[in-house]
Amino acid sequence: MTDSIIIRVLLVEDEEGDAYLVKSALKLADKINFEITWVESLALAKKALASIHFDVILLDLSLPDSDGLQTVEIAQHVAMDIPIIILTGHADTDFALTALKAGVCDYMVKGDFGFNGLVRTIRYSLLRVEMETHNKLLVSALNAAGNAIIITDKDTNIKWVNPAFSRLSGYSLEEAIGHKPCELVKSGVQNVQFYSAMWKRLLAGKHFRGELINKRKNGELYHEELNIAPVKNSRGEITNFIGIKENISKRKATEQMLHKLASTDSLTGLFNRRVFLERLTQESERISRLGGVAALLMLDLDFFKRINDTYGHSVGDEVLKRFADVLQKNSRTIDVPARLGGEEFAVLLTSTGRDDAMIVAERLRKQVSEIEIDHPKGVVRLTVSIGAAALFVGDSNGQIIFNRADSAMYAAKESGRNKTCWFEE
Repeated sequence: MTDSIIIRVLLVEDEEGDAYLVKSALKLADKINFEITWVESLALAKKALASIHFDVILLDLSLPDSDGLQTVEIAQHVAMDIPIIILTGHADTDFALTALKAGVCDYMVKGDFGFNGLVRTIRYSLLRVEMETHNKLLVSALNAAGNAIIITDKDTNIKWVNPAFSRLSGYSLEEAIGHKPCELVKSGVQNVQFYSAMWKRLLAGKHFRGELINKRKNGELYHEELNIAPVKNSRGEITNFIGIKENISKRKATEQMLHKLASTDSLTGLFNRRVFLERLTQESERISRLGGVAALLMLDLDFFKRINDTYGHSVGDEVLKRFADVLQKNSRTIDVPARLGGEEFAVLLTSTGRDDAMIVAERLRKQVSEIEIDHPKGVVRLTVSIGAAALFVGDSNGQIIFNRADSAMYAAKESGRNKTCWFEE
């Protein structure tokens, strides 16, 4: 029987006639070679299990040294993960169900095996144990996963979450089950369009992947990369959703930091020259296309080199930061304040005509003149010269606008510094 399957059976039966019936039934199996070890008590079964590996145990409940469910409990303790099939002398359904709940794989009535019935029961029990082992392995893998995993029904009610979800969200498995994810972690940051697009894909049976901001149980917000896959039955109907969540807060913080380093001046926190030129070009193109008004202020601290030479670079840095703070406080969210380099600054005033631009420039000049920085060598005072110019329809590039505002700024310096000046053709 070189092609046959070998199944090692431990038969625990104290009645010789019943043991003979079992052996006879198993001999009829096609392409299966049952290697049967027969013992008549639990004590002998323990000895056999200690020396031989068995695939299945056929167990009579009425033995010389044990009886009833106690036999099952003892056998399970000794057999560990080996499947147990009970052999009973009568068809007691209630008792059989009790035994199944206790952990046995199946039961059969002695002498009523039917054609190949005992063989099928053994094969089924082995397959069941194999599937249970496989499922336990999958659950262990899901529980050990670093990413949060969540399973819902088709109505998005949570059926299961892994420990990583609890660590991420703050909700335990018991707290999460029965709730919808939106009831637990939705932050309200994402707009309606985000969720509409997500559900449009999912209900069409497609995989969804996206980034969003969710909320922990303690109210803390975090960035999350979310992957959701719909699960379908054999008829193609969606029955469940599986979501895999990854906390990307650190990555987002790093991206924001890199973006800030690439777009802002490290000392003052204002936009740098590159970003300012991009915004200036965009605003110029908008005016050329749609019309409107905007103005550019060029600002240069007066005698800044003298401050550096007299008081030192640390005071010079403090001067630049105090000046940048004035620009920030006087800028609207639609304005673009920037440090172009050294003591040279600029502010793009969107939707601002000449009169309003000069009001802003004069306010800035006045506030800067009120800055005082204490120093052992004396109080450091500041002044600034400001040039202003309009953005015109037809400006081909930002440099042309710079030249106009720069020209006005030098006119302010030539007229005595601590002045504001509008560019005139």
